Amino acid sequence: MILKVKSEIADALWCALEALDFASATSKSEVSQLSETPDPKLGDIASSIPLKLAKPLSRKPMEIAESIVACIKMPPLVRRVEAAAPGYVNFFLDDERLTAELIKHVMEEGESYGSSDLGRGRKVIVEHTAVNPTKPLHIGHLRNAVLGDVVANLYRACGWDVEVQNYIDDLGRQMGVLVWAFMNNVHLDVPREKDMKLDFWYGLVYAKAAQILKDKPELEGDVDRVMREMAAGEGEASLFSRQLAEKCVESNLETTSRVGITYDLLVWESDVARARLWENTMKILEKSEHFVWETEGEYKGCFVAKLSHLEEFKDKKNPDKVLVRSNMVPTYVAHDIAYQLWKFGLLEVDMSYRPWHKQFNGRVLWTTTPILGVSSDSFAKADRVINVIGYEQEYLQKTIKVCLKLLGHLEQAKNSIHLSYKHVQLLGERFSGREGNWVGYHADAVINQTLLCAYEQVDKNFPGLPEIEKRQIAEIIAVGAVRYWLTKFSTEQTIIFDYGKVTNFDGETGPYIQYAAVRAKSILEKAGETPKPDINPAKLKSQREVELIKHIAKFPEAVKSSAEQLKPNILAEYTYQLANKFSKFYEECPVLTAEDPETREARLALVQVTLQTLKNALKLLGIEIPPKM
Repeated sequence: MILKVKSEIADALWCALEALDFASATSKSEVSQLSETPDPKLGDIASSIPLKLAKPLSRKPMEIAESIVACIKMPPLVRRVEAAAPGYVNFFLDDERLTAELIKHVMEEGESYGSSDLGRGRKVIVEHTAVNPTKPLHIGHLRNAVLGDVVANLYRACGWDVEVQNYIDDLGRQMGVLVWAFMNNVHLDVPREKDMKLDFWYGLVYAKAAQILKDKPELEGDVDRVMREMAAGEGEASLFSRQLAEKCVESNLETTSRVGITYDLLVWESDVARARLWENTMKILEKSEHFVWETEGEYKGCFVAKLSHLEEFKDKKNPDKVLVRSNMVPTYVAHDIAYQLWKFGLLEVDMSYRPWHKQFNGRVLWTTTPILGVSSDSFAKADRVINVIGYEQEYLQKTIKVCLKLLGHLEQAKNSIHLSYKHVQLLGERFSGREGNWVGYHADAVINQTLLCAYEQVDKNFPGLPEIEKRQIAEIIAVGAVRYWLTKFSTEQTIIFDYGKVTNFDGETGPYIQYAAVRAKSILEKAGETPKPDINPAKLKSQREVELIKHIAKFPEAVKSSAEQLKPNILAEYTYQLANKFSKFYEECPVLTAEDPETREARLALVQVTLQTLKNALKLLGIEIPPKM
């Protein structure tokens, strides 16, 4: 609702500027840049447009502000407008009218509150997770998957058609090492204990094989032969590698489904190769002057993207990027360029598809496939592509974006987005999937340890509860704790995952927010009645009530900002603040024992819209509300 109010204020400001003959010195977009005041005493919403107009109009900012205040027509929800030094126009909202309209609006919208149709008619592909099918997900992969999942949820809430992809690199060296290991019986020396997940065992086998190859480098030639068979799609190694990879991915998906993550399509590198996406891309690139076969110098015999003349690469020592090596083998970035072109529907070739399985939410997960597939117009052809990949891939992702621009696909280049993020550490330790020291840091171990911490709290609070219920509640709390912790930090920050802090029922954590929602739900259940929207807004005038109401009104703006800026932490912070403001309201404003029936009725309605907003926000964050805490 604050979005609507800001839009009305911006319109009113523009009309005032036109009436004063000031509009020619600015623009509508600049006028619409409104902010919240640092102190409620200064109002609710502020415009700094007088400060920006002072120089072009050769007038004092305060003089401009006072002229605007004298001329402006107040929007419906604005009670008063004031000029403030050194040159602001401050707007004070009509609290009673805002309260009445907000409560009605949230109750009418229900689960749709916070959603919009901003992206209607447009499609976005969000690619995330993308773990090599040789090991389990570790905590860093989990951050990737959770970020991607929340971004997908945010875009859906903003009206976009969302397609979530998980790219499986089943032709890389790690896969080659694992296939070699199984074909040479290395796995027989790696016992698989009872109840050990398959991907965990694969990871141990891979680590064993990697150590053997390190000790006996002369065996690398055997791995190279395996990889050539895999790349050609022929021979025993090719068939065996796909079987191994599919089993590992299925095991990986058990982990992601445990934290509420789903996908629309699995895209396999081997299927990308068989569909000849790169060959099709190569024909397009060879027609451009920016992509050449070098005939001399360091890159002689290579196919190279010429990037040295571009501003984005001026700081690079070797800005030109090799796409095909002199041995005619395409590089990693070459396949990524082809994949990105395919995502945007810019290639004439496509892949075949088949259903993989039905996911926990009832949606069918599809996969690309070399056999028994069907053609489909449902996949790719996106207007925007968001690749959730670690910050270390920033250069390669920038290269892909620039190559789209060099091919003349300016709109697609603009909408080719790299959502970069930093690593996650446990207790200050670093780990590597390739080196095999991920044991204890893999996603299932992290979730299980978080579950134990949550279980201790549940068992303490509800000692008489049946064991299965304790476990179910603890699982919901643990998943919520993990997801919130991996979302609450800016993507530019490295996360320190501390189990004690993650599962704390106080502070900025998932359990704290879940507890606020459970408390709100409990109040409504004890009231034994459905709150009505037609309340007396004059009964909700205390500081805590007004703060809570205005924060609820900001929810649609938080969703929009999170999606547009690709910052899920904005929504996470908003949700924590909502829970915090509700807790303060609860402590200071009795609901069930309110001083009179009208106040009770009004506060029950406020609890109802708070709970609805918490539900909607937590759903976007992928967090459930437990039945009790």
